[in-house]
Amino acid sequence: MKRRAFLGAVGAGLCALAVHSPAAFAADAAWPDKPIRLIVPYPPGGVTDLAGRLVGEIITKKFGQPVVVENRPGANGLIGSQAVARAPADGYTLLLNGLGGIVLPPATLKGYPIDYTTALTPIAQMAEFVNVLVVGANSDIRSVDDLLARARANGDKGLSYGSNGTGASAHMTTEFFCMRTDIKCLHAAYKGSGELLIDVANGNLDFSFSNLPPVVPLIKKGVVRPIAVTSPYRSRELPDVPTLQELGLQDFAVTSWLGVYGPAGMNPEIVQRLSQAIVQGVSEAGPMNTLASAGFEPKPASMADFAKLNRAELERWSKVARDAGVSLNFGS
Repeated sequence: MKRRAFLGAVGAGLCALAVHSPAAFAADAAWPDKPIRLIVPYPPGGVTDLAGRLVGEIITKKFGQPVVVENRPGANGLIGSQAVARAPADGYTLLLNGLGGIVLPPATLKGYPIDYTTALTPIAQMAEFVNVLVVGANSDIRSVDDLLARARANGDKGLSYGSNGTGASAHMTTEFFCMRTDIKCLHAAYKGSGELLIDVANGNLDFSFSNLPPVVPLIKKGVVRPIAVTSPYRSRELPDVPTLQELGLQDFAVTSWLGVYGPAGMNPEIVQRLSQAIVQGVSEAGPMNTLASAGFEPKPASMADFAKLNRAELERWSKVARDAGVSLNFGS
């Protein structure tokens, strides 16, 4: 047994030497020597697409190779994410995705066809959205205290709210909020945020949580009124709107984040180089201003911190989904 253990150790050492041989280092040093493909699993023209193109510019500037942004929308990010998971782990195929596409679907859907914890390599976080709690401009709900008082006065009827789909970020944020405040909330799912925000403005819904970018124009026009943000910090777009933590929900911090991934099994040195380039690039004034003007909060984080965030968020939202009874069959 000792001889077998010794031979096994020697074999492992020889494998390690082979992996870190001069030839392997030469191959790593040559990367990248051709264009890199960045898949954005959402339609062109949106803020996620903008973030993807910004990442592409950062990578191109750092490594001198063009980045081809490929929009592959469908199935809430699944189609594009699967394409990256199936790609060679050579550093030439990357993915931009985040909470709404990587964490919430497997947390809320039974039979989800991919395990992102093993199929992808988290590389770096780049930004996050603030979520904002809004009511109609003509609503007599003017604060979170007003909202909670109204909900409790309504008893089992509670309050109505809308989201852009069952299991989506707005839906799960609201379920978390309603559980934390012990109020009854009645969910209405919409195909998109535009229709539900119109119903909030018209008083057909009592309130809604929304990602900040699509709701800012309505706030500025006085169509809806913001009464709180879900982030642990105030939004630069809405500096007078308090956070839910400030209003007493000390452990309530929710943002919708974005980051860059690659296929599982990537060379750690390539991952490290990409991670450093993205974090440094996003931290520069130009990219930070571009992200902020689109409604993002720049939030660069290294591969280790980003991987930790992915694990923690999957655990957190899986628990919220279980506690709230949010469970659908994939494809139904």
